[in-house]
Amino acid sequence: MFKTGTKFFYGLAGFALVAAVLHAGYTGDQQIGMDTLLGPLTGGWKGYVGDHVAYTILVSLFFVSLGTGIFLAAVRDGDAEAGAELIGLDVAPEAPAPVMVNYWPLVGAFSFACLALGLAVGSSLFLIGIAGFTIVTFEWAVRAWSERATGDPETNRVLRNQLMHPVELPGLAVILVAATVFFVSRILLALPKLGSIILFGAVPALILVIGAVVVMKPQLSQSVIAAFVVVGALALLVGGTAAAIVGERDHGDHGHDSSETHEEGLAPLPAPASTLIQVGN
Repeated sequence: MFKTGTKFFYGLAGFALVAAVLHAGYTGDQQIGMDTLLGPLTGGWKGYVGDHVAYTILVSLFFVSLGTGIFLAAVRDGDAEAGAELIGLDVAPEAPAPVMVNYWPLVGAFSFACLALGLAVGSSLFLIGIAGFTIVTFEWAVRAWSERATGDPETNRVLRNQLMHPVELPGLAVILVAATVFFVSRILLALPKLGSIILFGAVPALILVIGAVVVMKPQLSQSVIAAFVVVGALALLVGGTAAAIVGERDHGDHGHDSSETHEEGLAPLPAPASTLIQVGN
């Protein structure tokens, strides 16, 4: 059964959806009909929507409340007994104080740097910062819940991994690949031709070496691995930002030069016959 927090947010989501539909239909100038219902339910794609501002606020409240309700239902409102029952324990241990190192503040600082630089450099960095803040907020909230779910740290870790690993692993892989490709591409376009070739070979080699070290040295602490990630992220951020400020290198208008050379090598065309006759007369 749903807990109190889950019921509250589900109810708030239902209220926001009904209010959005009624407000959109009431503030519209068209006659009451099927379009009055289809407009709010399809976001204005089919039918009509009246006051767009209030409708957007109510729809946003619906999605936020629905997402929060789904999250609370997944973690059983943070109830220790429900979490222990989920993984097959008879009694939930007492919740201890958190003892593990939290790296999400570093990710938040990196996201803030992207956000600040994006305001001056371009929209791409700004969007990366917004995405980073969203991920940090969600992950930090899950971590705060899991560290206090029960009194056994190992049980807390299992609970967190069961909830987050199906989302984290593929999502993290996509984000890392996309961010690396974006920043490295900016740097490659800004460097000279020889520098681009060197960097193009050095970056995959460096990633391979770091991955081999992590696999061959399983006793490495999480702090060392986090240091590798932070240094690499800062290098990509600084290099990509500097490259975006400098701009792309001058590739040269080779097509224009070749056409001019070709035109210079051609012999001048003879004058039309009519013109020669007029000159002779």
